[in-house]
Amino acid sequence: MGLSGINILNSMGAGGSKYINNTGAHAGEFTSIQFTEDSVLSAYTGEMENSSALITDATVFSQGQVLYGPFTSVTLASGAAIVYKK
Repeated sequence: MGLSGINILNSMGAGGSKYINNTGAHAGEFTSIQFTEDSVLSAYTGEMENSSALITDATVFSQGQVLYGPFTSVTLASGAAIVYKK
């Protein structure tokens, strides 16, 4: 299996996952976040340009919406999500 196949498996949860439904910080090596209910982030550290605007704008992520890309920490202001581990 090539590198791209491994990356696809990781983004689909092959590295494991974690359900979060509180406002505490969650750290690790993650590949994506899927929101299980309408949610707002209060902190995000990852490889996304201008991600701070998501926080200051209080962007609402709809149930079922997925953010892809590597990140190392996420905190919810409200809602719930599954984070997929690398």
